[in-house]
Amino acid sequence: MSSPGQTRGVERGARTPDPAGRIRDGLTLDALHTSKKTARLITETLNAHYLLILKGNQPLARQAVRFLLEGPDTEFTQTMAIEDDRGHARTERRTIRTAPADQTLFPGAHQVFRLRRDTGGLDGDWTAKEIVLGVTSLPTHLAGPEHLNYHERQHWTVENRLHWVRDVTFHEDNSQLRTGTAPRAMASFRNLAINAFRLAGRTNIAHARRDLHHHDDAFTAYGI
Repeated sequence: MSSPGQTRGVERGARTPDPAGRIRDGLTLDALHTSKKTARLITETLNAHYLLILKGNQPLARQAVRFLLEGPDTEFTQTMAIEDDRGHARTERRTIRTAPADQTLFPGAHQVFRLRRDTGGLDGDWTAKEIVLGVTSLPTHLAGPEHLNYHERQHWTVENRLHWVRDVTFHEDNSQLRTGTAPRAMASFRNLAINAFRLAGRTNIAHARRDLHHHDDAFTAYGI
């Protein structure tokens, strides 16, 4: 997938063919972006596809998805995928199951999914578990469970590389700025700073902020 857009919780780039046979952008979204209005905009106006992560702001949808996906793994053998990952002193297992859905859940919906992430150390013992629920407009012939697993993982890659840095390094969640378009403008400035650091070859954003705190130091890093 390509780099994220400027809006928090949105990632552009899940490339899938539309009914006309062209390649369109898809979007993965979570939190407040997960809404029926947004789903309708993506599928009907933009003629694209979505993958929406259901969080606490959608309690009825989460309940409906749980109902569609409840049951033992043996009932989902044809619509389930398991992916193991090992590295960086940790082990992760991602188990996803899918089920059909329709527009009574979300506009343009074709599938729902439940992703279970088990993580642990390299000793093989699982120490943590997380359940993620979602809905997508992608039909099964365009995206099976393996593809949905990949797209959801890419979504959290963006979360970790961008939004986590904005929250932890730039303390975005603690900002008291609430007026007008100022919060959006500041988010754009933070994105600009993060991407500038990375283009300069800096991987540790916190260290880069300390090293390039003064304007002269920052300009020198870019040969200005």
